Amino acid sequence: METQEKFTQRTTKQDGALISPTELLSTLWHARRMIIGMTVACVALGVSSTVYWAKYKSEGFLQFGGPIPLQAEKTAKTKDVKEAAFGIQLSDYKRYSAAFGSSGRFDDFVHAVKLDNAPGIAGLRKNITSEKNLNAIIEPIFPFTKLDAKDLMEQPKENSNNVIGLRISYDASTPEEAQRIVALLGRYTMDTIVYLIYTDSLRFKHLEITAKITKLDNDIIGSKQKLAEYGRRINDLKQIVARYPKAEVQNTSQVVTVTDENSRYLSPVTQLMSAEVEASAAEEAIYQAKREQQQYLLLRDYYDSAKATLDANKSGEAVLRALEGSKERAFKSKDLNDELVKEVYNKITVDNQNSLNLYLEKSRFIAGPSLPENRTSRLSTSIVVSALLGLFLGCLVALGRQWWLANREQLAN
Repeated sequence: METQEKFTQRTTKQDGALISPTELLSTLWHARRMIIGMTVACVALGVSSTVYWAKYKSEGFLQFGGPIPLQAEKTAKTKDVKEAAFGIQLSDYKRYSAAFGSSGRFDDFVHAVKLDNAPGIAGLRKNITSEKNLNAIIEPIFPFTKLDAKDLMEQPKENSNNVIGLRISYDASTPEEAQRIVALLGRYTMDTIVYLIYTDSLRFKHLEITAKITKLDNDIIGSKQKLAEYGRRINDLKQIVARYPKAEVQNTSQVVTVTDENSRYLSPVTQLMSAEVEASAAEEAIYQAKREQQQYLLLRDYYDSAKATLDANKSGEAVLRALEGSKERAFKSKDLNDELVKEVYNKITVDNQNSLNLYLEKSRFIAGPSLPENRTSRLSTSIVVSALLGLFLGCLVALGRQWWLANREQLAN
């Protein structure tokens, strides 16, 4: 009879839609020890995982110290060249950033600075070669954004919105490692930019300078032909002046504009003086062309030596610092007391010093890399989430266990 009543009650509960809150709370109360145990276990697991897998985020702002690549000095021939805007043009930056994510380029840099087995390098390599992660780690900074443009009276010019710096951030297991990796990434980005600049500059200098030397040869030949023509004209004019000694005191019509057609109306003495002036200008042109040609020959020797240095190094900083050694080797057998040689030597020295100043001194971190004090995931948040998860799982297990006990006979049948 008693068994029949329990069966009837169970059947009624099954036929009913819901279990009463009282029975639900009673079930949870009887299983309170298990629920508390699971909650404590989840909290302990959450805290230990947060501590063990903790991440610290370091950030730094790397500024570019001026127009990159380094602009050549203005001369009298190039005085109309526009002033280069600060930073890197977007088209150039896209080319440089493509090299940032190259595994080969990163491996070359790590090997060059002897950090192959340094802690964190393997994880950094995975993040660098992932385009999504790389874009989050290295972000270009522009002087103007869309929000800034709304506040400006005049829209910025196209070349005035260059990339002026990089915001670099990285997560690591310790604050020191995060700071060290951000500093390394700043060095890596500048090293890559310098390496690509000098790769473009040095690889084709030999052919470029050889072409200029050949052009100067043609200029010298042309100037010599003019000089010979002026020499023949001077000899003829001297004979004419000798035959007509009184012509120089006669009144002659004054020609305001002198051309090949009306120059014959000038007096022979005037024409003789003009021919001698033109001959002198041709001789000066020959002298300047020969002097410039000698300078290009010296530059070609230097760039050939620098090209050999580039082929032997995979680090932009190493190439840049080795340029002075390339210069010394190229001018080792040259007479530095010769003003022509000394001028080229000094020009190369100034260019190298400006490059070192721009790429390795002015281009630097002006903020950071920071030493993070707090984890990216807070311990208090982890405790709350773990406790809620443990409580939910404990309640779920308790209710599931009660349901199984109540229905195991029916499930067995």
